[in-house]
Amino acid sequence: MRPLARLRLTAQGWAEVLEADPSLGLEGQGTCAELVQGQDPFGRPLCARCPVQRELKRGAYRASTPFLLKGKRLRCQGYRENGGYLVELYPERAEPPDLLLELSRLTQHLLRHPEAFPDALERFLGTLRQGLGMDAAELFLADPEGHHLILTAYEGLHREAFLEKPWFHLGEGYPGIVALHREPLFTHALQQDPRYLRQKVKQLGYQTYICYPLELPHGLIGVLNLAARNPGLDHEEALEALSRIAPLFASTLYTLLTRLGEVGLLALGERLHRGEVSEARQTFLQGLKRLAQATGVRLVTPAGERMELGLVPPCAMQDCPAWRGEVVGLKNGLPQCPEAEGRPRICLPLWAKGQVAAVGTLFHARAPKPPTGPAAPALWFSRLAVPLLFPQSEARELDLEVYALGGFRLRFRGKELSPKDFGRSGAYRLFKFLLANKDRALYTDDLAEAFFPELEPERARQEVYALVYHLRKALPGIVEREGEYYRLRLPERRFLDFERFEELMRKADLEEGLSAFKTLRQALELYKGPLFGDDPYGEWAEAERTYLQERALSGLLRLGDLAEALGYKEVAKEAYARALKLEPFLQEAKRRLEALRG
Repeated sequence: MRPLARLRLTAQGWAEVLEADPSLGLEGQGTCAELVQGQDPFGRPLCARCPVQRELKRGAYRASTPFLLKGKRLRCQGYRENGGYLVELYPERAEPPDLLLELSRLTQHLLRHPEAFPDALERFLGTLRQGLGMDAAELFLADPEGHHLILTAYEGLHREAFLEKPWFHLGEGYPGIVALHREPLFTHALQQDPRYLRQKVKQLGYQTYICYPLELPHGLIGVLNLAARNPGLDHEEALEALSRIAPLFASTLYTLLTRLGEVGLLALGERLHRGEVSEARQTFLQGLKRLAQATGVRLVTPAGERMELGLVPPCAMQDCPAWRGEVVGLKNGLPQCPEAEGRPRICLPLWAKGQVAAVGTLFHARAPKPPTGPAAPALWFSRLAVPLLFPQSEARELDLEVYALGGFRLRFRGKELSPKDFGRSGAYRLFKFLLANKDRALYTDDLAEAFFPELEPERARQEVYALVYHLRKALPGIVEREGEYYRLRLPERRFLDFERFEELMRKADLEEGLSAFKTLRQALELYKGPLFGDDPYGEWAEAERTYLQERALSGLLRLGDLAEALGYKEVAKEAYARALKLEPFLQEAKRRLEALRG
């Protein structure tokens, strides 16, 4: 059905009438409230506090509200579109919406705003439910390994009844049967059907239930369900509508979930290529927490290593059923983990090459709707990254990671350390001093002079011994003594960003063309600022700091030169701009950048 009027709005609410029925008297430009001047059902001004724009500005891809215009009962329907909004006006009791058009708008919105996944799915299910005259609509997504179907989105009446069992094995219940046989299933006598397992839904009088597979050529992505209490609903009309939208809906879900995993994998790949295993795992945790909108996440490896981000309740996670490949939880309808207690959570098996490589826990201080909603998206997000992050061999785990370019961060045996972990701030600074001289043995008297110039020599030496004691306590085995000399004993399994930067720069010196271009980009990504940028006035690091900055400047100029030769003009501009940021008076970079900008 064609709308009575269509308006295009900017993000600030400025409206342009694209088309309108003459009887509505809409013409010209202005704010939407000035042009429409609609009223709520009680005759009060509505457009000045427009609920449609409010929901769209909060991130919804569609919103609607009934209102009065010149005595006519209409419905205002709004969509996000190209940085602004498209508003359409329909009679209040118009024909059902075009579901393919609605799905197309959902797809466009999710590809631009994947973080809106839960809310957008719920809104689309609401449109689908109302368009087909149903009381409830739900979406089950299959996990990537094809073991479970997990309730991911729900919209409609009697939510708690449908949450009685939010997961199914393949072949179990209506969703599991449809997933196994890949054929639609429907009934108008739900209460007498033993295949339907939710007793609370039956007790509420639901009679019509339609299950439809969301299938792609290479497998099943999920199952879409519709339910109604009216036994006389036409299932053929619903099945025909689902047959039209199911292929596009399945493709949208698969594309979005795979794309989320690919984007995360790119960030992980760069870090793993540079040997930053702990940083890569931290990046993965951040992406998982953001996607699941969780308060906290935890990962545990079979060896017992734990990584946490945010607030997560304690749990032993030694005999958790997730290690056997089951999706479990606490107080959310999933099979209950015998080790968990206290607040609700979700425990997920993370697979690699057919084995559970790690177990992840999602904790939400405020339960999502539905409580199992984040589980399946989290599993799809993880499927590409887990085999790289948790290989069967733990040989790539590092004993020491130091990030000293642009700031200073330290991880020792997987744990991030702060100055407080060293007992005395001087011990923390001593470690940085030794790092700056990592290839030299340092005489005790020289350390005493550098750290305690105001003290008597003997007292200063005693203070140095105390700092070394605290340093060895925080980093066992990292400092060795040779008579009156100290030197760092760096572990073989280590990552020092400034050391890796120099290695890559030397490698680039021996290369030409595209190989040199790739190596330089990789090296310069590590250079985030001066050495020990958190202590810019430390004279003890000045020589090494100056040397590395000169290497970065020459590398940026060469990178820009190679980029120009290879036709990557934007990369060249970025390289010269970075060089000028490091050295504002570098005339060569300034000249080349001006030439590129014309």
